[in-house]
Amino acid sequence: MLRLSGTVVACLLIPPVWQKGFYATASLLVCIAIGCIVSLVATQLELTRRMQRREPSIVNPPDRERLRNRALLDHAPVPLLFRSVDGTLHAANRAARRLFETDDRLIKPPAELLAALNEKRGSSEAGRLIRFVSSADGTSRVYALSIGQGAGVGGIVEYLALTDVEAGLNAAEAQALRDLLQILSHEIMNSLTPIVSLSVTAEELFAEGGKDLPSPLITEALATIRRRAEGLDKFVRGYRDLARLPAPDLAPVDLNALLRETQRIFEARWAESVTLELCLHPTRVVVRVDKAQIEQALLNLLNNAAEACESQPSPRVQVAVEVTDGAATIIVRDNGIGLDPSVRDQIFQPFVSFKTNGNGIGLSLARQIVLGHGGSLGVDTLETESPWKTAFRMRL
Repeated sequence: MLRLSGTVVACLLIPPVWQKGFYATASLLVCIAIGCIVSLVATQLELTRRMQRREPSIVNPPDRERLRNRALLDHAPVPLLFRSVDGTLHAANRAARRLFETDDRLIKPPAELLAALNEKRGSSEAGRLIRFVSSADGTSRVYALSIGQGAGVGGIVEYLALTDVEAGLNAAEAQALRDLLQILSHEIMNSLTPIVSLSVTAEELFAEGGKDLPSPLITEALATIRRRAEGLDKFVRGYRDLARLPAPDLAPVDLNALLRETQRIFEARWAESVTLELCLHPTRVVVRVDKAQIEQALLNLLNNAAEACESQPSPRVQVAVEVTDGAATIIVRDNGIGLDPSVRDQIFQPFVSFKTNGNGIGLSLARQIVLGHGGSLGVDTLETESPWKTAFRMRL
């Protein structure tokens, strides 16, 4: 403020002093004014430089990267854990700390989690489902456990991720229950309705006719009741077989040899009416499967294909083997009547059949077997000019 005032006063005094002839004094006043102006400009520049100056970061680059990684982990909604070389489990992000109510080490890990970790150590199993009670709210939920190996880097031997699948499982279970009830009600009602009706008819005939009852009428009624009862019994037995499918007993199996054995079984039934073509892989293919179960699934597919093409002029069924991305695939093709696209999503449902006298068990059982092996079974989309009409792809 003083420098600004001095500049103004000096500028005001210079003209009258110069006019009175005091040239030396006027020159001194000019120098003072210039000095004040220079000082003001320098002060303003210093203030501007201070305002723009950036304070040096006190965080080292390695620490900055660690903080950034910690922030990213904390934003992940999936609880993440890691197991150290001493066997203890640690929470790696905010979701895990909230789930187990800990800042770092899990003092009392759920017994279900420890059992899942110790049961199949070193296997490639992923997405194993476990249920345990949350330490935060005391609710029991189902989680899919995924495990990755840490190789001891940073003292970590395993990485763990827990994905909450409770809501998805509940929705799938509800849908499965609705589908099951629909199938059961449909099949049981189809059998019980004529049984009840014919039973009433037979009772009325006995009540009205007495000894003069015509025997063919009662015989026909009772025979129909017996057939429907047998059909209902067959349905219940089929459902029981589907529900009691055991876990696969895995063992190394030569896939080409398995297909040759399946061919012999197939030809014992269909050799006179359907031709089976076998396209084996040029090299030996070994897969870990339950031989009996996969053979049953293949026979179900082959019999289904034979029935579909049996009425054609030259009925043919083909079995081909492909190996891609380390997985073996068996393709069953036929030149039958083809598959209506509108029913593609229904053919694997239990007890749903679009064939005369079909029970709807074969394809459903085949798919359950393949799914139990961790594989998949689906229907291929074929080109219009292809000689084949239907193709099922079994990936193991």
